[in-house]
Amino acid sequence: MKSLFLTVAFLNMLCVNSCKDNEPKITKIEELSDEMTAYFVNYEVGAKWIYQDTLNTNNFDTIELISKERFDIVSGDRNKGTLTKGFELYYKPSKSKDFKVRITPGVDNNDFVKIDPMESGVAAISFEYKNNSWLPANFLDSIEITGNKYFEVIISPSSNSYYSRVSVSKMNGIIYYQSKVAGAIKGCYKLVKTIKP
Repeated sequence: MKSLFLTVAFLNMLCVNSCKDNEPKITKIEELSDEMTAYFVNYEVGAKWIYQDTLNTNNFDTIELISKERFDIVSGDRNKGTLTKGFELYYKPSKSKDFKVRITPGVDNNDFVKIDPMESGVAAISFEYKNNSWLPANFLDSIEITGNKYFEVIISPSSNSYYSRVSVSKMNGIIYYQSKVAGAIKGCYKLVKTIKP
C-alpha cells in the first residue's frame, strides 16, 4: 500500500512539473496606463451615477457598478510569454441596457476599451489610447452640458443599437450618453449626481 501511495505521489509530481514546463516563461508584462485607469477603472463597486434626460427632464436613469474584476491573459511560447493585466466592470442601469466595460492593455503603449451591451450581433462602443492620444475618440479639454462643466472629456464616435455619443470624463466616468431602443434615440442623459459607496 505504501509503495502504491509513493508511486501515485511521484506521478502526480511529474504531471505538475510537466504542466509547468509547458507554461510560457513571462518575459513581458502589459499593464494599463494611468490615463486609461483614471477614465475607466478607478471606481468602486456600489457606486451610482444618476442621469437626467435633457429631452424630458422628468426622466432619470441610474447606473450602478455591480462588479469589477481583474483578469490576466498569458500568451506566447515556452521561452517568451506575455502577461496582460486588464479589468472588466459590469454596470446595471435602471432603464437603459446593462453593459460591461472591458479594459485591456496592448503592445506599444496601446490600451483598448469596449463598452459591450452583452448581446450577440450588437457591436461594442470602443475607445483606444495610443502613445498619449485618444483614438478614434474625440478629445475635448472641457465641455459644458446644460450648465455643468467637465474637463478632459473623450467622446466615442462609435455607436450601437443601445448607446451612442458616450462621453467620459477623467475621474467622473460617463457624463453623457444617448440611450437607444431598436436604434432610435429614446433619451439624451447627462450626469447630475454621483453616489460613492
